[in-house]
Amino acid sequence: MKFYKNFIVFWAFIYLTIAFVGRFTTYNKEIFPFFRWSLYSKTPDNIEFPYVMVTKIGDSIIPPTNILELNNIHHVSLIDMNLNVANFYQAVSNNFNKNQIEETKFLKLLPNGSNYDLFVKELDLSQTDYLNSEKVRKVCSIVNNKIVNFD
Repeated sequence: MKFYKNFIVFWAFIYLTIAFVGRFTTYNKEIFPFFRWSLYSKTPDNIEFPYVMVTKIGDSIIPPTNILELNNIHHVSLIDMNLNVANFYQAVSNNFNKNQIEETKFLKLLPNGSNYDLFVKELDLSQTDYLNSEKVRKVCSIVNNKIVNFD
């Protein structure tokens, strides 16, 4: 019975010993399953959020609308569409390789004749009032499933 009383204390001591040894001896200051000293220790200071503004769908001209609000047209769930936009942005911003852009299949989500622009919003999270650091830049324009204006 004495072993069961000390079981939690014993393993808590072992756990904390490994955590403290990892804190002072490892390169990244933590040993994974034993501690995350800060929830935000691996969070980058700058965040990029790509989004697409649609101006024309097929032959209908509409006011600029965020593509996430048009799920009745592209028939893709909100989370999947967000991943599609992020993958498309990565393919465009990394190396502008035509094969990789076509692999994302983003250009086939809207019907032919659609026009839309890819934007990226950047925030600096190291500032207390990070909303004042917001920068929006246009990455490219897509007209009729062809990238025509690449910045």
